[in-house]
Amino acid sequence: MAPIILFVYNRPWHTEQTLEALMKNELADQSILYIYSDGIKKNAPKEDLKKIKEVRTLIRKKNWCKEVVIIERDENLGLANSVIKGVTEIIKKHEKAIVLEDDIVTGKNFLQFMNDGLRVYEFEKQVYGVSGYCFPSSKEIQGATYFLPIMSSWGYGTWLDRWNQINFAGEELLCSVISKGLEKKLNFLRFDFWEMLKDQVSGKNDSWAVRFYVSMYLNQGLFLYPNTSLIKNIGFDGSGVHCKPNSFNSGKDQNIDNGIITVKKQKVYMDQSVKDKFEEKTEIPKKPLSKRFKKLLKKNIPPEIIQLIKRKTTSSIKLKNDFLKIPRYTETTALLNGKKIIVPDNASFSFMHKEIFEEEIYKFITQNPEPYIIDGGANIGLASIYFKKLYPSSRIVAFEPDPKIFKILEKNINEFNFNKIDLVPKGLWNYKTKLKFLSEGADAGLITDLDKSRSSSLEIETTSLNDYLNQPVDFLKLDIEGAETVVLSDIENNLNKVDRIFVEYHSFVNQPQTLNEVIEILRKANFRVYMSIPGNSSIRSPFMGLIPYNNMDFQLNIFGFKEDLIK
Repeated sequence: MAPIILFVYNRPWHTEQTLEALMKNELADQSILYIYSDGIKKNAPKEDLKKIKEVRTLIRKKNWCKEVVIIERDENLGLANSVIKGVTEIIKKHEKAIVLEDDIVTGKNFLQFMNDGLRVYEFEKQVYGVSGYCFPSSKEIQGATYFLPIMSSWGYGTWLDRWNQINFAGEELLCSVISKGLEKKLNFLRFDFWEMLKDQVSGKNDSWAVRFYVSMYLNQGLFLYPNTSLIKNIGFDGSGVHCKPNSFNSGKDQNIDNGIITVKKQKVYMDQSVKDKFEEKTEIPKKPLSKRFKKLLKKNIPPEIIQLIKRKTTSSIKLKNDFLKIPRYTETTALLNGKKIIVPDNASFSFMHKEIFEEEIYKFITQNPEPYIIDGGANIGLASIYFKKLYPSSRIVAFEPDPKIFKILEKNINEFNFNKIDLVPKGLWNYKTKLKFLSEGADAGLITDLDKSRSSSLEIETTSLNDYLNQPVDFLKLDIEGAETVVLSDIENNLNKVDRIFVEYHSFVNQPQTLNEVIEILRKANFRVYMSIPGNSSIRSPFMGLIPYNNMDFQLNIFGFKEDLIK
């Protein structure tokens, strides 16, 4: 039997599911299992050490296979280095291996299929490995097995001579791909491997699998797959590094005990008809504005206003056909991640949905499984919902001062039954007080002290953010309609505790601009910044005069990263 290598770290529940399923495999009692337990990361929270200890106790709990060999690392190698080093050590000894990570649950016939595949294709050098996973296809695959020019890191096996051909130097692979003009040809299904490779080289991800895949692709290698999944990935819950919560079909709903899949030797080649069944587009295309509506806009409305309308109304989410006919600020409902939420204004909702859920402007990666996030200017909760989707175990504090919008925020968040999210009905300012507030009815309510041309009888409570910066902050979002400079000046001495910051900067008509102050505060706090115009610029000729929106003549998205996070 091929030896099994399992890599674990700090996920006791996932590890137990993986081991219990592996133990039920028909050939488990004939197999050797090597378990690599990675060491704790530097500056990791105490909770991580506790979970690592739980995992190390768990892996000794039972005789999961015929023989279990445990290798505990004293220091943290990280997933990529742990896999590369561990597989190299074991495969040199046994000349082949089956590899699992701690979130791969196997069906009872997984080991049988893997061992058969490794035996049948041992001397077929074009076959770089065998996988127990079956990618979702648009049409049924007829044969019991098939080949694809892509590898899967979810429950796979390979041989020593194929493993030795893998180049784990990402920079060299990048140069090879560019020199051969293969950048876009690397991509498969919804996987943008070209971007993944660039991100690996730049340090944005730590993927060993993309380097395996690109090496295999450059050598015209293939992987053997079953026509039904024998594994399922249970890691799409925000607990891991690379498998974040998303809608990808990981096989979690499939029956992975469908019987034995017989591996019969067949000609090793890429059957284009099989590949087409995976590459066929199944996603519903985005629906643009109707041609008649576009023509009407171009004919009768200035281009600056067209851009504003597009910003406030364009979205690829499925809305009612008469969406454009609904008056602004008319309360309605929409489905978000299968939950019905309250929407006070369709225009602002569709724009925020596009930015947050489609463009994913708040997406970030952290080693902390329970990141602390502050959502300043939570509005109806879309950002907080996104963060919870990204990291289900995160702790979020969300501020929203508009009383009407806050009630909607509460209802929307309660709809999802989230844990560890605190909703604060206050505005952010530089001290605790009460201030006049103008409620716009959607996403643009503001403190009237910021814009002397406005007046309102509505009064809100404010608070200082310093009270909430008493611990490391993974992500701080400030979309507070002009109060950002006041708040940043107030918390300047505590920004050393913040890893990532998003600021939506605003300037008001006939008032001094403070962008320089914002940038200087971020610079002193050692943030590296990136900027973009929300919704793209709506002004073609700014020297001919700016067109205000909500009495603001400029808005800017500012993304701040601590230097050590982007090296």
